[in-house]
Amino acid sequence: MNRTIAIISGKGGVGKTIVTANLSAALMQFKKNVIALDADIKMSGLGLQLGMYYFPVTLSDVLMQKANIFEAVYIHPSGLRIIPASLCAQDVRVSRLKDILNDQFLDGNIVLVDSPPGLEKNTLSILKACKELLIVTIPEIPAIADVMKTIVAAKKAGAKPIGIIVNRYKRSEKNQISVKEIESACNVPVIGIIPEDKTIQKSIFKRVPAVFLDQYSASTIEFKKIAANLIEEKYLPPKFLSFKRFFRGLKK
Repeated sequence: MNRTIAIISGKGGVGKTIVTANLSAALMQFKKNVIALDADIKMSGLGLQLGMYYFPVTLSDVLMQKANIFEAVYIHPSGLRIIPASLCAQDVRVSRLKDILNDQFLDGNIVLVDSPPGLEKNTLSILKACKELLIVTIPEIPAIADVMKTIVAAKKAGAKPIGIIVNRYKRSEKNQISVKEIESACNVPVIGIIPEDKTIQKSIFKRVPAVFLDQYSASTIEFKKIAANLIEEKYLPPKFLSFKRFFRGLKK
């Protein structure tokens, strides 16, 4: 059996694809078999964000029964395995995704499904195909309102929301919704708070997940905490973390 987790968001631009790539990387570092699958057919951002541009076979081909799932797997130089969406605009429905995710090839894997933002038809199909879901948001009122709508739709589709990940959180910023307010409004636990971090921007430029780029960064630490939570393992931060951060502060 495999474990399928949809990574969704109520709106675009909140960092859903960044979370998918880095959470996959973090799970890899816990020695888990993980595949990041790009089901955002229209935007196809996962491969691009990782600097991968050439895909003879994509998820679209598998959905249209032109290829099998094994043929659509690619390996990033970091070792991260991805199943990309096509970079060409295609009108492909993901209604067959549930059957694809049950393919024996995926047995023993954790499959993180990068989903389209909002509640379009493909997103609803993904909610029906995945057993669990994580919701990515930013700490702003419109984004949280969209999260609440997404949770209602997910429950109707039979998907289990296992947590909210708050991205781009500024701990010194007072004019943002608190974690307690988010949990109270959504009735779903916040299982991760990804801080605003320059390492994320650097990782996008270098086309490598931040988790692989800098083990001491605040965002990497948080992604590893989330990964540990998902697999029910204890997370131990890197040795000498406080000293490393102290000396980095002196260099600035």
